[in-house]
Amino acid sequence: MKRFITSTLLLSAAMFATAFAATETWSVDPNHSTAQFTARHFGIVPVVGTIPLKSAVVKLPSGSQIPIEVSAELDPSNVDTHNGMRDNDIRSGHYFDVATYPKMTFQSTKITGSDPKHFTIVGNLTMHGQTHPVTLSAGVVGAGKSPRGRSIIAYAATGSIDRTQWGMSFGPVIVGNGIDISLNVEADGP
Repeated sequence: MKRFITSTLLLSAAMFATAFAATETWSVDPNHSTAQFTARHFGIVPVVGTIPLKSAVVKLPSGSQIPIEVSAELDPSNVDTHNGMRDNDIRSGHYFDVATYPKMTFQSTKITGSDPKHFTIVGNLTMHGQTHPVTLSAGVVGAGKSPRGRSIIAYAATGSIDRTQWGMSFGPVIVGNGIDISLNVEADGP
C-alpha cells in the first residue's frame, strides 16, 4: 500500500511539473495593441478613448491558444479621447486622478471555455485606488508568423463596467456610468 501511495504521489508530482513546464509566456506588443473605452456623453453620444498598455503578459499552455493567465498594466496618465481639455479632465481628480493613482492593472483570476474563438476571462481591474472584478468575452483573432519569423497571436476582448464602482461618480449627467471596454492585443511568442 505504501508503495502504491508513493508511486501515486510521484506520478502526480511529475504530471504537475510537466504541466507547469509546458506553460509559455507571451509578451504583448504595446505598439500593436489597443485598450479602448466608450463612455456616453449626456448618456447618449458615444465618446471613444484609448489608454496605452505599458506591458502585458499572456500565459498559454503549450499547444493551446486559450490563456491560463493574463496580466496587464495600463497608463491612464496618457488617456486620449482626441480632445485635450476632456483628456485633462479625465486625468484629474474628477475621474482617474492620475496624480494619486498613476497606473491601472488587470490580473486574471479565472479563464473558462474550450473554444479559442469564444472564451471568458474573469479578473481584477485596479484603478482609482480600488479593485473590482471584471468579466471579458474574448477570442483569438488570428495566429501565425510575422515576416521576421516571430510567432504571434492576436486576441480581442470586450466587457462593460460601472465607473461608480471604482469611486468615479463625478458628472453623472455629463458622462454615463456604464463604460464599454474593447481590447485588441497582439502577443509575441517565447
